[in-house]
Amino acid sequence: MIKYSTTSLLLSSLILLISQSIQADVKDIVSANSQIGAQFVTSNVDYTETSQEGIKADTEQGFVPGFGTSLSVMKNLLFGNDYLAFQFSRLNGSTDYVGGMNTAGTLSATPSNYGSIIQSNGTEIMDFSGKIGKGFELSRSTMLTPYFEIGHHSWNRQINSTLPVFTAFPYSPTTKEDYNNYYFGFGTMGQITPINKLVITANAMVGGIFSPTMTTTGTPYAIASSGPLNNSNTPFNLGSSVIYKFGLSFDYAIYKNFHANAGAEYSAFEYGKSSTSGTFPYSYEPSSQNNYTTVRTGIGYSF
Repeated sequence: MIKYSTTSLLLSSLILLISQSIQADVKDIVSANSQIGAQFVTSNVDYTETSQEGIKADTEQGFVPGFGTSLSVMKNLLFGNDYLAFQFSRLNGSTDYVGGMNTAGTLSATPSNYGSIIQSNGTEIMDFSGKIGKGFELSRSTMLTPYFEIGHHSWNRQINSTLPVFTAFPYSPTTKEDYNNYYFGFGTMGQITPINKLVITANAMVGGIFSPTMTTTGTPYAIASSGPLNNSNTPFNLGSSVIYKFGLSFDYAIYKNFHANAGAEYSAFEYGKSSTSGTFPYSYEPSSQNNYTTVRTGIGYSF
């Protein structure tokens, strides 16, 4: 009797799954692509700064929490399945800093410097992006949407050290570095609805960053009597690079127009070394590698 009940339950579940799969329709994808939402956001920061001698100068790593909002629309406006999307997120927390003492009067580092200072630094991250594209129905349950994306990234990095640490030049305990850049890219969303109400999205984008800068605020330590380093609020112009993103997300219509969603995205880009500024001892912003792994979970309302 137990065996029969178990078999019946498995057969019923299989029939239900097949039934939902048959009901799955590209309309579920259009619904998932037309909603306003709010998300809890957590981003893992993985930052590595390299001196002009090619030596690792300092790193920042850690998970930074925050929130996000989004608005996306897929409607037959001009060409059919026209797609517009906007996304904003703001994160605030701390990261684990590993660096080393700066050698007074020089910009040189030694391999032994890195790791001599370990501390926690304050971090604020803000991102905004917009997309425009068009969806192409490949079948009754799959869609491909090429798009163009443009956005802005801001990272306020607070150096909390009471010692002159090695980055490009020494700092006071109140020093902050404010990194900013714009970016553009071309990408594609591949979407499938394997069962009714569920939409799975894979996303990939490649492009470039432009107008990257770093502005430092606070009072730099004086080195000997050579005068000030780079003036506060004077930005360092950084080198541009390629940027790329990869993501995977899930959206499920839990009740009528209300959706639950979750996803993860990996992005990576570089900042090139700035030119030197000021009088001796010269100051500069080293090159750096920036990697972010961002997880979002939230709710949305489709329209």
